[in-house]
Amino acid sequence: MNKSDKSFFGRLKLKLYLYGFLAIILLILYSYFWPDTVMTRITDAQLTKVDGRFMIATEYRPFVNEDARYRFKFNSGTIQNDAIRLKGKVVRIRKYGWRNPLFSQYENVLSIEEVK
Repeated sequence: MNKSDKSFFGRLKLKLYLYGFLAIILLILYSYFWPDTVMTRITDAQLTKVDGRFMIATEYRPFVNEDARYRFKFNSGTIQNDAIRLKGKVVRIRKYGWRNPLFSQYENVLSIEEVK
């Protein structure tokens, strides 16, 4: 193996590492920003804000309901009103984000609809 072959394989190895790192970053971002759907029952929802955010408690886990400018979501009051109206019923919640109890981070609700 001559010097040019070593240089070629060295560059190829570096490119593969960079592509792998980029793929991992994209998967992490995908898991946070891509919405998911959950079916559960709402146990509590109030029109008062907790720490500046609406909260929705369900049998599955708690959710936050706040406006997200980068997602063009400005209807948190309407969604919260729907959550109050559907309290005790089985609903389909569309949400995104991660639940991280260490940092008090909750998944954000995008929409709520009743399951009939």
